[in-house]
Amino acid sequence: MDSNTVFTKNLPNLWKDYETRKEQLEMATAVESAFSLGKNLVVEAGTGVGKSLAYLIPSALYSLENETTVVVSTETKSLQDQLLYKDIPLVSEALGVEIKAMVALGANNYLCKRKYGKVIDRGDFGVEMEATIGHFTTWENKTETGIRSEYDGFISNPFWASVARESDNCLGRNCPNFSSSYYFLEKEKWKKTNILIVNHHLLASHLANDFKILPPFSHLVIDEAHVFPEIIGKAFGSEIRHDLILNSLHFLHFPEKKSGLVLKLKNQEKIKTAVENSLGYLNDFFRLLLSAIPLQFQFSKRHTERIKLDDGALENSLAEIVNLLDSLTSVYKKDSEDNEEKEIALGLEMVANNFKKTSSFLSDFRRKTNPNLVFWIEPPSQTAKDPYYLLFSQPKNTDEILSETLFPNMESVVMTSATISPTPGNFQYFTKEIGTSDIVTKTLSSPFSYKTHSLLFVPKNIADPTTDPNRNKIDLSYWIARLLTISEGDAFVLFTSNKLLNEIYDDLSAKLPFPILPQTKLGPIQAKKEFLNTPNAVLFGVSSFWQGVDIKGDKLRNVIVTKLPFQVPTEPVLQAKMEDMERSGKSPFWEMQVPKTCLLLRQGFGRLIRSSSDTGMVSILDPRIHTKSYGKNVIMSLPKGVPLVTDFEELRRKFDNLPRS
Repeated sequence: MDSNTVFTKNLPNLWKDYETRKEQLEMATAVESAFSLGKNLVVEAGTGVGKSLAYLIPSALYSLENETTVVVSTETKSLQDQLLYKDIPLVSEALGVEIKAMVALGANNYLCKRKYGKVIDRGDFGVEMEATIGHFTTWENKTETGIRSEYDGFISNPFWASVARESDNCLGRNCPNFSSSYYFLEKEKWKKTNILIVNHHLLASHLANDFKILPPFSHLVIDEAHVFPEIIGKAFGSEIRHDLILNSLHFLHFPEKKSGLVLKLKNQEKIKTAVENSLGYLNDFFRLLLSAIPLQFQFSKRHTERIKLDDGALENSLAEIVNLLDSLTSVYKKDSEDNEEKEIALGLEMVANNFKKTSSFLSDFRRKTNPNLVFWIEPPSQTAKDPYYLLFSQPKNTDEILSETLFPNMESVVMTSATISPTPGNFQYFTKEIGTSDIVTKTLSSPFSYKTHSLLFVPKNIADPTTDPNRNKIDLSYWIARLLTISEGDAFVLFTSNKLLNEIYDDLSAKLPFPILPQTKLGPIQAKKEFLNTPNAVLFGVSSFWQGVDIKGDKLRNVIVTKLPFQVPTEPVLQAKMEDMERSGKSPFWEMQVPKTCLLLRQGFGRLIRSSSDTGMVSILDPRIHTKSYGKNVIMSLPKGVPLVTDFEELRRKFDNLPRS
């Protein structure tokens, strides 16, 4: 059996209303070919192509024929649920055989029996859990998975952190609970699946941890692929905090409380002295940092210069502790018959690995020896008890990471999204981000009729957001109010910042006859829920509503984009990339910012038409589309055929004549 047979015969026999879509069949054939020939493939498949079935069916067929697992990675949980509960059962029915599929979760989603037993024995589960710990214990005795999301009661975050599995605090096969471990039992099930569904963060962690998290696989599908390079960069980044280093030092030796792992060790005095020295150096380092680098509160600051600070005293003292702990590996072993010795060995290993990474980070931070690492500093939150700066690093370029880790270890990678290229068919921006040109590319247009079902409104007589300081209170509020009257609510208003959203909300909330739901006050989940359940509602949203939100029908007929979504060039990693481009004689604005803006705008436009019967209008309240040379790039990035309107009364007439869902 091949994909063509399934789409042209099996599916039509299952669905009376099913119509074979040439774009869907074309994508399925391309995925099937990529898997069989060991090729990499990028497919930009417009909304309505039906891309999930187009990659699931060839993936399932390949898995069955080769007795191997195909991994499918997504960004959002909603798509994971769709694949697991809707699409894969349909694939099983179409193929006439059960397709085994699971969602793999990260380690901290699972209860660790060893840690849980220690917490219960000590009775230190926290005051907030006293009333519900009995209910939790009952659940623990019954659960087969130990997954947090399956527990129906209250769990405090500190309690879950104390009982959840941690990858660096695990005895693995040396644990007395290994044979009944929720996490490792789940991992055994992952190995037996045809389709293993993961999210991008777990896949990125798998790559960052030398492919040790997921079971072996060689064929991978990455859906919602446009965000994957950014997530990869963050997974390979690091964070250093005063309180985390302090906690690790106190775990070894807490002088004031006369406690810590050191009390169970031989060679106690040397380790005690080393820890006490490090505690002093720790405070010195972060105090010197406070005085050496002034920060504005709430803003990050990229750090590019070599810096003296403590001349390496803290990093050297942590390295000394690592040497002392490493010398004990022959004394304390994780495979010992004695459980206490196992715990000691694990604790030593955990702290040593932590301090190795911290010492290396601090050295790179001071000396700036790695040109591909971007360093920045952030102030603590206003509610933080610890007053010290937070330190971060992240690789500048994801292309090197993916070209060195992902592609050499895969036989075939399929990457797909409705919006991958800034303009349809232009894959250069994306292939540069993923670090390979050895890839087949394919563009499949949406089958939806944007020409008859949608409108694009860009007024000319509106203030430029870069030059008019009064635009927000005057022009934006005026145009948003007018546009909402056309659709009588049922709209998304998309902002590029929380500050702007709050300003317009404060100005309009009491003036409009429609319920306004601000994401900044309700959060994204509650805002979407109330929007769906409230007649004529208007949702004010920021980044999370520009993409990945799927609302079909007349409930959403109006999308208003308040400003072209150019990235802020002060973001540290973006800033570093732009400087590299300038040094090489390239234009970061044209080669990075304009393409990224077009991508985000395409995603924002994509909120409007989610099915063949959807209709509505998208307004962009930014005159730079008319006045700047990159305006034509913006227009070219949007769906082909959508009518452009610049006059408000013409917009009203044409909107009233659109078909209704």
